[in-house]
Amino acid sequence: DLRMPTLNGLSLIQLLRPKWPDTSYLIVTGATRVDFPRRANGEPLVDEIVTKPWTLGQLAKILKTSIERARGRRAAANRHSSDLPVLFVGDPSESDAIRAHLPAPSAEADYRIAANASRALELAAHQDFRSAVIDLDLEGGGGYEAILSLRRSSPELPIIALGTHDDDAIHEQAIKAGAQDYLVKSEAGPYSVKRALRHVSEVKRIENRLDFLSTHDAVTGLSNRPAFREALGRAVARARSHDKKIAVLLLDVDRFKVVNDSLGHDVGDRLLKVVAERITNNLRDIDIAARLGGDEFAIVLEGVQDERPAIATAQRLLEALTPPAILNDYELSSTGSIGIALYPDHAESSAELLQRADQAMYRAKKDGRDNFAVYSDEEEESSSRVLERLTFESGIRHALEREEYVVFFQPQLTIDKKRLTGMEALVRWRHPKVGLVPPGRFMPFLESSGLIKGVGDWVLQTACAQAMKWHDTLVPGLRVSVNLSARQFEGNDLITVVENALERTGLPPTALELEITESLLMRDTQRTRRTLEALKGLGVRIAIDDFGTGYSSLAYLTTFPIDCLKIDRSFVHEICTNEDDRTVADAIIGLGHSLRLDVVAEGVETEEQLALLTGCDGFQGFLVSRPEPPDTAGEIIADFAARNKD
Repeated sequence: DLRMPTLNGLSLIQLLRPKWPDTSYLIVTGATRVDFPRRANGEPLVDEIVTKPWTLGQLAKILKTSIERARGRRAAANRHSSDLPVLFVGDPSESDAIRAHLPAPSAEADYRIAANASRALELAAHQDFRSAVIDLDLEGGGGYEAILSLRRSSPELPIIALGTHDDDAIHEQAIKAGAQDYLVKSEAGPYSVKRALRHVSEVKRIENRLDFLSTHDAVTGLSNRPAFREALGRAVARARSHDKKIAVLLLDVDRFKVVNDSLGHDVGDRLLKVVAERITNNLRDIDIAARLGGDEFAIVLEGVQDERPAIATAQRLLEALTPPAILNDYELSSTGSIGIALYPDHAESSAELLQRADQAMYRAKKDGRDNFAVYSDEEEESSSRVLERLTFESGIRHALEREEYVVFFQPQLTIDKKRLTGMEALVRWRHPKVGLVPPGRFMPFLESSGLIKGVGDWVLQTACAQAMKWHDTLVPGLRVSVNLSARQFEGNDLITVVENALERTGLPPTALELEITESLLMRDTQRTRRTLEALKGLGVRIAIDDFGTGYSSLAYLTTFPIDCLKIDRSFVHEICTNEDDRTVADAIIGLGHSLRLDVVAEGVETEEQLALLTGCDGFQGFLVSRPEPPDTAGEIIADFAARNKD
């Protein structure tokens, strides 16, 4: 606040600025005009003015800009792109104002001018640029087209749109066209230009990271399952049109579950990275490699004449896995089981090809592991694996009616570990013969078969009932979080199902949090918004699960009625060693808080990880507890309840 007793706001900022120079400072004032002093370097002492009276929407927008500015200042010290020139697209006579404000010793050397989009494309094809500044008032209204063209030709290039009016609609249209920021010409002073240049580079870096994660596995960097399925489909189409063959190899890391369960997910993820590196180092550049999930990898070999190149590749991969890996002072030896199937010899569609390779891989495991097997026709009829799988899938179909599903709960804590805020409900299958089955083995079948909706509705009802018991006896304010599947969320009866669950169990709506994935937000934004608003109308909370792994529009994110963002565990596992993951986590925290959302980190396993997530409101993970059955979860709740009483 500008006016305060003893020490006014300006005096306070002058004291704080030398200690925290990269922080953004905002002044709140009711005055219509205030002349603020400048710093010694010519930059403003105050970054933003918040004029009274202000609305929450206005304040949120200002805070978001301020956070981005502070992040840009911190990142500027570690960024070397300032050595590159800036491309200005517009009337050369109007470029002087921008040219004069460039943060470079020699503006002439660090500036290129293009009068139109075609000249900009020509320059971008022959030179790298730090960023591009594009005037939206190009002749013929070609500013937006210039942004689109430059974005297509240079997808990594940060772009600043330059316009005449301070208009949110123009700003939004420029961002949709592909710009990272919008700058009003009348405000294009030295500081605002420098800030914009820093800001767009950081935003583009985060966008590139999120874009990468939409098609790649966060742990290994290989293609993920959806991207692999698309690549395999294209490879089959090419082979079909040119009368060629392709081979698919499925590699499963032997006894990986033992490593994960005994040494933890961190060591398990490090082992997966080693396996991925050894796979890629032993493939051709044209070969396709992916991590399908868990410990399963897939490879596509194009241009093969028969099974011999695939067998040679399998043998080479098995040999590459043999040397032990040193991980966190553990010496781990890994082996693999590989299944091979050929198009069109064994299957004529990508889905069948994967299935055949999967059957061959299980035969390799059955024959002793550290081995490979090529699919054979006899296997289709005689393999006990097929019968086993059919029996297993039949068990999944009837598990709900046989009351074999159980709900486990994982605690969610405040970041200081002092207060228990909620419990996330997670489904498990207690198989009558094999015991507790992890969700990775049965959830994919539930989703593909459509059974996930019935199971999901049951989990919601069960979790609400259990939470009500805890409310009655232990912690009145405790919240339970329940994941909604895509089929549940897109169904026509979701609101009724949630209403019935609350009514039957008596659970207060404020004690229920529903989690949906980021990718669901963008499927049908209008329908999604209506559904979320209806859920909010019931009084429940909405959280976005696995945030950062999809590729949602941040502009649209502000329009959804959301309460919480959950940082995906893939960013948390490497946060101590991977600067990109740390940057994305910080960005999500800043974004969430700028939108007045809670931010919760998932998959926290160590104190070191937790120390780097202090900006979060809460967390969950093995550092506190694994998912536990209701009785054990109740003991955890009782322990926290007793501590709070003390």
